[in-house]
Parts: sequence; structure tokens; C-alpha cells
Amino acid sequence: MLLAVAALIANADDSDSRVALAKNNLMPTLTTDWDPMFKQHNVEGVLIVFDTQSHTLKTNNLTRAETPYRPASTFKIVNGLIGLELKVVTDLEQHYRWDKQPREFKHWEQDHTFNSAFKYSVVPIFQQIARAIGKQRMTNMLASLAYGNQKVGPELDSFWLDGDIRISAIEQLQFLQKLHDESLPLSERTQQLMKQVMLTESTEDYTLYAKTGFAHHGDNYIGWWVGWLEKEGRTVYFTLNLDLDDIKQAHLRQKIVKQILL
Repeated sequence: MLLAVAALIANADDSDSRVALAKNNLMPTLTTDWDPMFKQHNVEGVLIVFDTQSHTLKTNNLTRAETPYRPASTFKIVNGLIGLELKVVTDLEQHYRWDKQPREFKHWEQDHTFNSAFKYSVVPIFQQIARAIGKQRMTNMLASLAYGNQKVGPELDSFWLDGDIRISAIEQLQFLQKLHDESLPLSERTQQLMKQVMLTESTEDYTLYAKTGFAHHGDNYIGWWVGWLEKEGRTVYFTLNLDLDDIKQAHLRQKIVKQILL
């Protein structure tokens, strides 16, 4: 049975807003140290960083950290977890055949495994997974996972891109921490497989697990990069979202985070 999920923000008094992470209730610290990186690239956004070694939670924008947005393709983490848990996805090598229909990106126009579909963020495959899960099971699982506002709709196979679901950067961070610690109400296998899929970079100095996201937000776009960095014996969680003019700016998601963390 799922234990009651700690409140996102636990207000001890009118001036004390703490965030529940792991076994800690942390007060977010506002920093201006990152402002030059955002200004350098002429973008507005928020970054939240939770360092498990120093037990610090930092952000450049407290208000935006709590503001919910569509998760865009960061939802592939959740979609994949649910698919694996319900056996809609059998394993990381499950095969998906390209139907020969033209796609938005060339690397979508080929057969994929679940692993490569996640790596290349192949929307049609994750739409297929969502349809196989079904609306009722998707709704039940999002409630069990306490993911964002848990709203599925209006379209089952696109609600994370253009529908009603919303999640804040702080909520993303909390969800990632639970996945890393395998404390979500899912099997160990499911959570371990998803972490394998999220492995983005591995060097002598660090290991990075992450997922991007990009979706319409009004007349512009919202760009996400969420994940965690393992470096020098510590884990650092991060969630970033940016206001972007077009997809040509998408690379700034990773660039800003790496400028700050590496």
C-alpha cells in the first residue's frame, strides 16, 4: 500500500516553506550565482539543485520553482515506468517497428528498442505505450505515484505535450529522488530498468542520468532537462525549465546545467 506522500511544501509558519526531500525538510536557498549563465544565453528559466552531500537545496527563482508546467517529454520517465510495471513494456530490448510513416525527425524513421526510443525521445512509440496502458490505468498509476496534478486528458496519447497535466520543477525533483532511491510504489525491477534507460553520459569524472522535454507553452515553448549527476561520491539532483523561442534553442537546456554543475 502506498504510504501517504509528504506534502510538497510543508509550511511551519507563514515565513517558513520547506521542501520534503529524502528524510529531510529543506528550506530552499535563493542564489544569484547562476544569473550570468541565463543572461549569457538570453533566456528566462529556473534551475533547482539538491546536493545530497551538503544537504542544500538551491534555486535562482523560488516562485517559478513552484510553478507547474506541462512535463513534455520528461513524462517519458513516468510513461516508461508505468509501461514496465504493467508489462506493457516487457524489457529494455522490446522491439518497435517503424510503420514507414514520415516523422518529425529522421532518427525516428527507423525501428527502435524501448531503450533507443527513450534515448531519441521517439514520441510515436511512447504514444503507443500510453494507448496500451489505457486511460483508467494511467489515471490510477499517476495517482499512486502522486505525479504532478495527475490529470490525464483530453487525449491519452498526447496529454503530456498539449493536455491538462502539470508539474512543477520542485515536484520533478522530488519524483527523481524517489526513483533514484527506488522508493516509488513500483517494483525494484521497474525502477532499476528505468534508471538504466536514463543513463545519458558516463565519464571518468561523473555519471549523468537525465531526460529532456520540449513543448508548447502559450506562444512560445517550455524546455526541460531533469535528472541527477553522480560525481565524487555524491548525488546532485537537478531540474531546469526554460522559456524558449524555438527548437533551435533546445541545446541551452543541457548547456546551462553543465555550465553550473560541471
